Amino acid sequence: MLELEMVTPSVRLIAVDIDGTLLNSKFHIAEADLQALRRAHASGVEVIVVTGRRHMFAMPIVEQLGFDLWVISSNGALTRSIKGETFHRDLLPAQTCRELCRVMIEFRGNTVLTFDKETKGAVVLERMDALNGSIQRWLEKNLQYIDFIIPIENSLITDPIQAMFCGPILRMQRALDHIAASEVSDKITVLRTEYPERDLSIVDILNQRCSKGHAL
Repeated sequence: MLELEMVTPSVRLIAVDIDGTLLNSKFHIAEADLQALRRAHASGVEVIVVTGRRHMFAMPIVEQLGFDLWVISSNGALTRSIKGETFHRDLLPAQTCRELCRVMIEFRGNTVLTFDKETKGAVVLERMDALNGSIQRWLEKNLQYIDFIIPIENSLITDPIQAMFCGPILRMQRALDHIAASEVSDKITVLRTEYPERDLSIVDILNQRCSKGHAL
């Protein structure tokens, strides 16, 4: 008589997001989750953090895990280890970003560009007044990295990681409509995150086909 034995596939990799996943409602990593990831790493399971945050903005959280690992940041645009070794970059071409800035001129006050550097100029704006009410806490935490350049296209001497538009939900819906109707829409990936309780929408613009899943 043939006997069947059920075999449970072993876990080889764990990919975990930060906000709303690794962090609890108090914006901390629960001790039980922290220990579970450490046990998984110790047993040979690859642990990868996958986040929409900038790499350095993710580091204070990732470093709490206590071991070296790969971090996929900026929604898949950059894959780098805690030690600083870069494995993969999927940057937004500067020319594509220039075209985007041109068609989105109405939304200059809502525009943020980010670059792969950890000095002043990693985050570029034209001004802060339209962003203060929407992402003020994020701006304050990134203040040392922010540079103001007018017009913002002058910052595009190298490919940015991504562009971002932030503001009230209705205004960002108009921004999305502008993007969809433009000739640049087929050259980019558009991601939208909404926080209705804060009347905040964040529209991330990445290179074509760039995503967390693709990077993973």
